[in-house]
Amino acid sequence: MMEENFVIAVDIGTTTIRACLYDGQCSLLATAQDTLSSDVGAGATDEMVVEIEPDRLFEQFSKVVREVLRHLPEGKRVRLSMGICCQRNSFILWDKRTLRPVSKFVVWSDTRARKRCAEWNNSWTIKTMNAVGGILYKLTRKPRYKAAQIFKFIGALVSHRLMVTIDTNPVAQELQRQGRLGYGCIEAWLLWRLSEGKVVYSEISNTSSTGMYDPFIADYNLTILKLIGFPVKLLNPLCESARKDPFLKVSPKFFGREINVHCLLADQQAALYGVGGTRPGDVKISLGTGTFVDLNTGNTPHASMTGTYPLVGWKLGGKNTYIAEGNDHDTAVLLNWAQQAGLFEDVTKTSQMARGTHNPGVYFVPAFGGLQTPINDDNACCGFLGLRPKTTKEQMVRAILEAISFRVYQIWSAMREEFDMKRPPRVRICGGVANNDFVCECVASLLNLPVERVTEGGTAASKGVALMTGLVQGWWTEEEMTKKVGVERVFTPDEKMRETLLRTFQHWRHAVDRCSNFYD
Repeated sequence: MMEENFVIAVDIGTTTIRACLYDGQCSLLATAQDTLSSDVGAGATDEMVVEIEPDRLFEQFSKVVREVLRHLPEGKRVRLSMGICCQRNSFILWDKRTLRPVSKFVVWSDTRARKRCAEWNNSWTIKTMNAVGGILYKLTRKPRYKAAQIFKFIGALVSHRLMVTIDTNPVAQELQRQGRLGYGCIEAWLLWRLSEGKVVYSEISNTSSTGMYDPFIADYNLTILKLIGFPVKLLNPLCESARKDPFLKVSPKFFGREINVHCLLADQQAALYGVGGTRPGDVKISLGTGTFVDLNTGNTPHASMTGTYPLVGWKLGGKNTYIAEGNDHDTAVLLNWAQQAGLFEDVTKTSQMARGTHNPGVYFVPAFGGLQTPINDDNACCGFLGLRPKTTKEQMVRAILEAISFRVYQIWSAMREEFDMKRPPRVRICGGVANNDFVCECVASLLNLPVERVTEGGTAASKGVALMTGLVQGWWTEEEMTKKVGVERVFTPDEKMRETLLRTFQHWRHAVDRCSNFYD
C-alpha cells in the first residue's frame, strides 16, 4: 500500500493559534483553532507588559494539532509533514540544562524597552551613525548606508526587550553567567521543546524582523549588537525556511505518530507565499489583527527612507527572497472596539452600513497603538474628529472603514515612491477584515489597481507553509503550486469612488495631524 502525503500547517498568530490539515494536493481538509490570550499588565515605569505563558501555548499547540489529526483517513498508510508559521518578535528564555523556561514569552507589543530605545535613539552614538551613514551613502550609493541614515531602535524589535528582560530576571542572569541560558523566538522554542533540547535553530524570515539581522550582509548584525551590549553568545544558528530533510522528526510520544517538520516561516511572509506572491513585484495586503503590506523585491533587499522594512521573505536552496514591508498595528482591533462600543452588532453588516451613507466630514484616526509606516508616530492618539449632534452610527462606521483603507493607501504610496516597478503589480488581499467588501472596494479605488481577494484568505499563512512544505519535498513544482491558490473575487477601481475618497483622504490627513504626538 502506497503512503499518502498530508501536511499539518500550524499558524501561531497574535490572538489565534490554528492548525490546518492539507492533503497531498494542498486541499484543505480540516481546521482547528483556539484563542491565544496574552497576559497584559503594567511595568515598573508604566510600560505595557505583554506576555504569554509558554506551557499554555504548548498545550494549545498540541490541542489543535491533535484535533486535526482526527480527520486523517482511516485504514491508509499516512506520511505526515508539518509546517509552522509564527507571530514575529515574541521571544522566551530557558534553562538549556533543565529545558524549563525562565521567562514567559515577551510579546512583540510589549513596551518594556521603550525608554531604553528612546535613550539610545537620542544618543550621540546613533546620531553619529546616522550622519556617517548619510556621508557613506553619498560616496558609495550602497543601500546599507542609506538605511543607516534613518536607523533607530524601536521597542517591537527583540534586542532591547531581551536585554531589559535579562536585567530584571536574576535567574536568567545567573544562567547566563553559567552558559546555560537559552533564547529563541517561537519557532526556535518549538524546535527546542519538540526535540527535548536536541535541536535549536532560528529561522531566517523570523530572525530578519527582530532587528538583529542585517539583510544587506545576510547575517546577524554583530556590529550593532556588540555596540549596545547584547549578549551575542545567546544567538542560535540560522536555518533556511524549508528543506527536504526535516529539521526535526517529532517523536510519537507527542501526537501518537511521527511527524516530520519541514518548514518554518514568519506569519506575514507565510501569508505572502500563501496568496501566491512568489514573483518579484507581487504585493500582499493582510488585514487581520494589524495591516501588513508586503512587496516581493526578489533577490535584493531594499533600503527605505520612509519606514518600510527590508526583510527576508524566505530562504530556499541557499537563496534569499527579500520583501519590503509596511505595517499598521490596529485593524481588527478597531472593529472589535467599535462593536463593543455599540456602533454595530454584526461585523458582517458593516460594509452595508458604510455603503448606505455618505461621509459628512467625520474622520477617524486609527491609532490605539500609534501610527506606523510611513508616519512612525508611537505617540499618536486614537479618536474621531468632526462629530456633530446629528452624526449617525453608520457614518462613524464608514469613517472607521475608510481609515483602514487610508492606512493601506499611505503604506502603498510610500512604497510606490521608492520602488521602480517595471510592471503593474499583482495585488492580493487576505485576512479577516478583507472579507469586508467596502474596504476592498476602497483599497482598489485608492491604489487604482485591481485587488484580488483570495479564497481561504483567513488561512493564507497556513496555506503558505503547506505549499512550501510540499514544494521542498517535490510534491509539486513552482508552476503547479501557483495554480493551487484561488481568487474568490477581483475588486476593480471605481473612478468616481476614487475621486471622493481622495478628497476625504486630504481632510483625514489633517485629522491625523491633530492627533500626532498627543502623548509626547
